[in-house]
Amino acid sequence: MKRFILPLITIICFYAESLFVEFFPAFSFLGDRIVIPRFLLVVLTMMGIYYFRNVTLIYAAIFGLLFDIYYTGVIGAYLFLLPIAVYAASKMMKVLQINVLTSGLVVLIIIALVEILVYSLNILLFDVNMTTAQFLTNRLIPTLTLNLVIYLVIYFPFSRWLQNRKKEILSE
Repeated sequence: MKRFILPLITIICFYAESLFVEFFPAFSFLGDRIVIPRFLLVVLTMMGIYYFRNVTLIYAAIFGLLFDIYYTGVIGAYLFLLPIAVYAASKMMKVLQINVLTSGLVVLIIIALVEILVYSLNILLFDVNMTTAQFLTNRLIPTLTLNLVIYLVIYFPFSRWLQNRKKEILSE
């Protein structure tokens, strides 16, 4: 039964992003700001830090493909970005000491890099009416703020659960 919990968590995060956008379409108090929930990326990054990297890379590739099919018109963008982001996060944590502050900083860096790369791909492939300054102030900063709050809410229970689950698997 325990082996189904992690896939269930990632599936819930995958769908929670669209539900969040549906129920909170545009925060009326934010004006022209665009807030993009990256719950799945936060969870995958934390998995890359606290769980087995190879398993997390498989999750990232599968959910990247699902993300491309379900949300975007370009197959391959998230299929490659999510595993690269998870791999980069796990490599960063090999150098840094693992705690709530450094993990949060790595999560924010990964989300910022993914957002910037997606914005760059959209500039290359589509007609984007948003300047870089508008992107930074109206999309990136609100997105990082929301996802930092989500990270802080889930950090302690999820990181402890991942660490305990990893110990259980290693002891088997």
